[in-house]
Amino acid sequence: MHFRHSRLATAAGLLAAALIGTATPADAQTAASGDSFATQARTAGLSASQAQTLQKRIDTRLAEFGGVQTAANEIKLPSGIELLLPLPGEARARDLDAPKQTTNAQAPASCAYYTFCAYAGTNFTGEVLRQADCDDFFSIPWSSDGSWSNNQSSGTRARMYDEIDILIYTTPGAYSEDRVGDWEPVWWVDACN
Repeated sequence: MHFRHSRLATAAGLLAAALIGTATPADAQTAASGDSFATQARTAGLSASQAQTLQKRIDTRLAEFGGVQTAANEIKLPSGIELLLPLPGEARARDLDAPKQTTNAQAPASCAYYTFCAYAGTNFTGEVLRQADCDDFFSIPWSSDGSWSNNQSSGTRARMYDEIDILIYTTPGAYSEDRVGDWEPVWWVDACN
């Protein structure tokens, strides 16, 4: 499950390719993505130091969970789930690469329509895992108080399971939320039932 991706290794590969003159289109695309993420960070109002801090947090999460960085503060995990990080100095994560409209004024801006969102902190704060694809369960990495928003199509429920896959909670139909919930017993979420 842990696919290791290192920006240091990517940078070393780019440097080696430049030295011998064999840079590939993928190397150029990686560099262009990095420039795009830096532009996003500047547009979001981050200083160069804050942008570096954010990138270090992204790199740490990439090393832990694998995936691909898709925005200055976003990773698409191997499972297809999106991990969105708050910007330095902010409590709530925000979508920098094309915010989607929600259908419910109650839903947090970081949780688009047709999405189930699990937050590391209470009241929709901290990192957020966002699942729009109903094909797989996703794991919850937190074991403290957090929150969730079920902003899927009307009536859709999410199910939460413990470490041995026993159903422990089914959410009310969408739209529903819990601003203060305990992630300790929750190991897996099936977002679409």
